Amino acid sequence: MYLESLTIENYRKFRNKNNVINFVEPSNIGTIDASEDDSMSVIGPSTTLIIGKNNAGKTTIANALRLLCENSQPKSTDFNVDYISELHDKYLSESIEPIPLPELKFQLVAKVDMDKSDLMTNLLEFASVNGSGLSSVKITIKVEVSEATAFEEAIGNFVKYVKDENLPRNESITLLYDLLEQSSDFLELNEEIKLFKIKYYDSRGFEAKRFSLKELINLREIKANRHLKDGILTDVFNKIVGFQFESDEVGKSNLEKEIKNINETLTTSIESKSNNVSSVLRKIEHKSHVDLDLKGNVTYDSLVRNLIKYNFSDNGDYIPESQFGLGYINLLNIIGEIIHYVDSYKKDSYNSTINLLFIEEPEAFMHPQMQEFFINRIDNAVQHALDIANKNSDDKKVLNCQIAITTHSSHIVNSKIHSSNSFDNINYLTVLDKAANVINLNDSVVSGHHGKESDELKFIKKHIKYKVSELFFSDAIIFVEGATEEALLQYYIDNDDVLKNSYVSIFNINGAHGKVYLPLAKSLKVPCLIITDLDIKRKACQKNIKHSKDDDNCDYCGHKKGESDTQSVKEYTQISSLDKLITTNSTIISFKKLQKEEDLEDGETTENESSDSLENLIYYTDENLHVVFQKDKINNFYATSLEEAFILTNYNNEILNETLRTCKPAIYNTIVGSQGSESLDNLISKSYEIQRKLSKSKSDFSSELLYRCIISEEKPTPVLPQYIQDGFNWMKETLTSSTSMKNGDE
Repeated sequence: MYLESLTIENYRKFRNKNNVINFVEPSNIGTIDASEDDSMSVIGPSTTLIIGKNNAGKTTIANALRLLCENSQPKSTDFNVDYISELHDKYLSESIEPIPLPELKFQLVAKVDMDKSDLMTNLLEFASVNGSGLSSVKITIKVEVSEATAFEEAIGNFVKYVKDENLPRNESITLLYDLLEQSSDFLELNEEIKLFKIKYYDSRGFEAKRFSLKELINLREIKANRHLKDGILTDVFNKIVGFQFESDEVGKSNLEKEIKNINETLTTSIESKSNNVSSVLRKIEHKSHVDLDLKGNVTYDSLVRNLIKYNFSDNGDYIPESQFGLGYINLLNIIGEIIHYVDSYKKDSYNSTINLLFIEEPEAFMHPQMQEFFINRIDNAVQHALDIANKNSDDKKVLNCQIAITTHSSHIVNSKIHSSNSFDNINYLTVLDKAANVINLNDSVVSGHHGKESDELKFIKKHIKYKVSELFFSDAIIFVEGATEEALLQYYIDNDDVLKNSYVSIFNINGAHGKVYLPLAKSLKVPCLIITDLDIKRKACQKNIKHSKDDDNCDYCGHKKGESDTQSVKEYTQISSLDKLITTNSTIISFKKLQKEEDLEDGETTENESSDSLENLIYYTDENLHVVFQKDKINNFYATSLEEAFILTNYNNEILNETLRTCKPAIYNTIVGSQGSESLDNLISKSYEIQRKLSKSKSDFSSELLYRCIISEEKPTPVLPQYIQDGFNWMKETLTSSTSMKNGDE
């Protein structure tokens, strides 16, 4: 039995759409011997990962389950802000019947496996599962107003007061929150009466009156330790040792015998001291006096909790706990809590209970390598703890629990993907329209539905370990296709008043392979700018290359296929017209093809134009994706790459010229002239030639240009080519709009 999904509605960050969290089926830990294969990964593929930026709603998921399991009263702040705002406006409308009552709604879907002898005791009111195999059981949970009549009357008084006093909207909403908190004069309830109650309903809408979620779900949380205190490791391992003694009858019996001997020895040693005190008391009162009787009072509990000293060793040296680093303490604390969870786990409980272990943000205080170490090696720690628990037991315990980890660590995400070789079982949370949106990632989504074994998916899984996992936590993403863009754009972002305030990640995706990331980027719903090159296809002679005999006939230079030395032209050709030219850029081709398909679906007629044609170029936008490239002339010529666009845009900029002179002094002097007698206009007519000369040293060009931009504060910085600036403007508008939506601005 396990939890398949949880739907959260109107609770905290969650509203009523894109609000389903999926959980992965647990693995039976304990069925393998970790000592035989330390590389075996159990938790990696069977862990539910809940990821997203800060304040996206990750912790809310465990909080919701805890609220329901503990049958707690929700606070007014547990209700979604937009939901309360909508209720407020409905209450103040002229007429509304019946008065809508505030409620929180949840739905659990449990999977029951009759082949594994799952017991239906806790679920009899929801389903009658017969036969064999897996079956789904749906449980709808509502946190409802318990005293509807009193609440409706309170709303009437609230509305009258707001209108009589002509209160501003913010003040009246505050009063509504007070009402939900039972701290308003409008609501007169006995202190013993709770405003809300939790009810359970089956799939037909009938209430289940004998059901208790706490009996179905065993929820254990390992909270994020942001304020680690001295002695935390002692506390954790003290708890472990105490529990292990409790479950070891022989060991506990022997310890209690030793405690009895200790108490007898103590009593004998201090008996004379009690006689001395009693003799003094007799001097004060002869007839009725108080005697003092001292006895040893060492108990099992006090021994385990207070009289065991915990020493920790590092490379054989015993050191105090306070000398461990915070990251290491946090790691040991998490493992200690897991050991205690394994020790206290009831055997076969999974047949009638859903066991959930939530680990919240384990990356706290850990450096990147330790974060990856945690997710990679935690399997072995759990397995070994289970081996110890089963060591002296004939009836072996198998740990069957679902582990969910909430994190905003790109390193843990990376490690999870590689340990399981899959994007499955990842819930990505982002904020859209001021509400938490859950995006259930899997291999199919990431690959663009090309299949689990597609080359595109294999490439992403391998490449993601370098940097791509950061995109899950970015405010915006820029995909570029070269080292120059990657190095330079971050500098311009840092100097942009809008973009520098957002977490913009730049990824070099290297040309033809870039499009494999687009399904994943599209799924994440964050602004994604793709900066690519026009990549004009030139003939060999236009690239100053001699034709080979196998080349087709060339109408530009007169070369004939099969013949040698027939061409009349060999030059670096500048492009001033795109007529009949094509691109070799696969990203542009893909988006142009997509645009043509959309136009046809809309009923528009299009000319029979090839998708690689460079005619009628526009930037392409597909939901959160936006593609820009050198579609317009720069100083009368089309640039085929960023380097050429930079040269055409900044041909008379001092920093750019110093960079070119440093990187390619010979070609620069040939084209522009020696220092002091330069003809900078020549850079325009020779931009493609210089770009070709830079093709084998692009990183040198970008590094030198960046260096000079940073150190030359008194000189004008080269400006971005217009197509990149257009992309930045789109991203700024999108980010600003998104921020306004998150903040509730109109």
